[in-house]
Amino acid sequence: MFFKNFLIWIIIMTISITISSNSWFMYWLMMELNLLTFIPIMNSKKKNNSNCMITYFIIQTFSSTVFLISILNLNIFNLYFFNLCLLISLMIKLAIIPFHFWLTHLSEMIDFKSLFLILTIQKFIPLFILSLFFMKIIILFALISSIFGSIFVINLKSFKKILIFSSISHQGWMISLILVKSNFWISYLIIYSFLIYKITYLLNKNKFNFTNSMFFNKKMFLEKISFFMLMLSLGGMPPFLGFIAKMISIIIIMNNNNIIILILIISSIINIFIYLRMMSPILFINSINLKNFFKNTFKYKNMLLNMNMMITIFAINLII
Repeated sequence: MFFKNFLIWIIIMTISITISSNSWFMYWLMMELNLLTFIPIMNSKKKNNSNCMITYFIIQTFSSTVFLISILNLNIFNLYFFNLCLLISLMIKLAIIPFHFWLTHLSEMIDFKSLFLILTIQKFIPLFILSLFFMKIIILFALISSIFGSIFVINLKSFKKILIFSSISHQGWMISLILVKSNFWISYLIIYSFLIYKITYLLNKNKFNFTNSMFFNKKMFLEKISFFMLMLSLGGMPPFLGFIAKMISIIIIMNNNNIIILILIISSIINIFIYLRMMSPILFINSINLKNFFKNTFKYKNMLLNMNMMITIFAINLII
């Protein structure tokens, strides 16, 4: 456990070095160090774990190789083709549609802790590099990811795949913020990471891998309500934390491109609708459970934290 925590700190160090550097070669080097550090973290007792690590290593190595070849040739030729190759390498690392299949394939072979890191911390360096250059085609990737990342959640039963496509949809928002030259994408990623941490912690703690395993369990009522509120926040339902983050993003992007805003709002509405439909069994609760819920809420710090998540966004924005 100590070893894995130490590795996480090394990953955070690679992010810090990336931010403070202005060398493309250093960006590539930090991504490679990040990859080599993350592979041991993925190690677990699950079946097919070795296949999972090998697959992840091959995909990331391929994208890093394309990235390195692109930056070396850009210094010589500065052609659009190498810019495009550079962009594609980042899209593969981010698992942006249509380069997302490797992540959905790995979803059932990794645990929730590794999934949390892949969906949050591992996204930072590619997103940061993406913020350093501009191509018009990036807009297309952002809009496709936001829409299809929401639509593909329909009829999914695996919580891991639901979180993966939710991540793809949220990346559409972050990339849109990058396109308008706003640093709020960092705040958005922090908020998103906080929500994903709470969700994956809850799912891992209670061994909920599929939606049926949660809904057919008549116990753990408080955990279900907590999960319900977190999913609404992730979808952007007011007045939760996710809504505040999206509202600020809308205000920022609105000054630059109204068409992008329209598509992002539609994707958010689709997300909320799907999450409400998915979580609807939790809403059918009897009066006794509801009474016990409000009675016991004050005994659970995590519940209070989830119900008052709005406070966090204001603190983050004061800092940033």
